[in-house]
Amino acid sequence: MILHKTIFKELSKNLAVIIFSMSVILFMEKFVRLTRLFMGKGADLLDVLKIFVYLQPSILLLSLPMAILIAIFLTYGRMTTDSEVVVLKGSGMSFWGISRAAIALATLCFLGLLFISLYVLPRSMHAFKQTLHETIVKKASMTFEPESFSDVFKGTVIYVKEIPSENEFRGIFIYREAVKSIEEPLIIVAEKGVIGSNPDEGLIKLTMHNGLVHTYNDKSSSEMSFSEYDFVLTSGIETADKIKPDQIRTMDLWEGRESNTSWNIELHRRFALPFACLIFGLLGPALSSKIGKIGRMGGFSLSLAILILYYLMLIMGEGLAESGEVTPFWGGWAPNLLFGCITFFFVYIAYKDRPIRNF
Repeated sequence: MILHKTIFKELSKNLAVIIFSMSVILFMEKFVRLTRLFMGKGADLLDVLKIFVYLQPSILLLSLPMAILIAIFLTYGRMTTDSEVVVLKGSGMSFWGISRAAIALATLCFLGLLFISLYVLPRSMHAFKQTLHETIVKKASMTFEPESFSDVFKGTVIYVKEIPSENEFRGIFIYREAVKSIEEPLIIVAEKGVIGSNPDEGLIKLTMHNGLVHTYNDKSSSEMSFSEYDFVLTSGIETADKIKPDQIRTMDLWEGRESNTSWNIELHRRFALPFACLIFGLLGPALSSKIGKIGRMGGFSLSLAILILYYLMLIMGEGLAESGEVTPFWGGWAPNLLFGCITFFFVYIAYKDRPIRNF
């Protein structure tokens, strides 16, 4: 019907605008970190664009369910304010008929987000980490500036007094925090050094000459002089044994869910967030038909309050699951189950509100 196509078209326009806006907002936190870690290293424009593209699936996983609910409230809120919903009910159209466009759009978003969550997300996050790492390795020398401290490399602070050429340093000071492989903090001073990198192996090596290594703890300290010393830097990107769950393929998450709580949480998250599209796709029309003429701003405010509550519950649930207070299932699905019950209640009320029959 032309009516359903018109509503669907308005919903789609609102959805596109909101997805773009929410993606920008959710990207800001990542953008700040990237500015410090990545953008200042002389990266090529192509590398920057690749980073943006690879981050989109993780952003869509959060922004698309939000955009669905806001778009529905904006569209159906306007229809209620303009009395279009009253006219449709007066013409004999049921709740399901009025909500058909919203349900169709929510179903399409559910299917698309499920594909992104299960298949695209781990590959895009892996590509993002790899591209970021390769760029840092290739542009390692641009990390440093004369007479300034650099803490880009995780757990390490480096000071360089002079940079005579692109990869050559003079007056080097290094402080590295204690880690599992190095039980004591480490301080290195050297007269000069040369930085080199191997993008294939993901290594950045600083070869220093004529210096001193100082280690210390609460009870003692020691010093060692050297004529040449190779210091391997880390770029802050996880090694193979520290890969984050969002980079793991879904089938691998399924196979390792029993032995790894973080993987189990991530697995439930990949299914739960797409299902939120269906829940919000039903909740939006049912709730907007019962709250009166609140208009666009009222609908936006109400949808924002619902989303804040949903994502707070999701964050709290995942935190409790991580600490072992609840199972990963309840940590990931509790918000969906609660809002599913709320949706069922409002859908039932909206369904009971029968259209006016013509005799």
